[in-house]
Amino acid sequence: MIFSMLRKLPKVTCRDVLPEIRAICIEEIGCWMQSYSTSFLTDSYLKYIGWTLHDKHREVRVKCVKALKGLYGNRDLTARLELFIGRFKVRRYSVAVEAVRLLILILKNMEGVLMDVDCESVYPIV
Repeated sequence: MIFSMLRKLPKVTCRDVLPEIRAICIEEIGCWMQSYSTSFLTDSYLKYIGWTLHDKHREVRVKCVKALKGLYGNRDLTARLELFIGRFKVRRYSVAVEAVRLLILILKNMEGVLMDVDCESVYPIV
């Protein structure tokens, strides 16, 4: 019965009108995937993380990325994420590349807008 309830819970809460509820849901799904990977690290739950990567609220997107960091940080789980990365890699990568290109243009063409400390946070990523 509990597993049946947990199966339906993400569907309802990931669509909640409050971004705080969506963020908590994604954070918990990420924890469940790490702790109970056999039951929860499946496409039926990964889709919620994929969908909310495009949420209009920053807080929800950040929780998605943190959940994914936890999963990709565990070598034992990465093999089960191949289908997920195949679906979502291209879109996320292209947005990230364009964001860095935008920062470069701002740095070149708007003197003084970006400080060294702003750029330093991007260097490890690039």
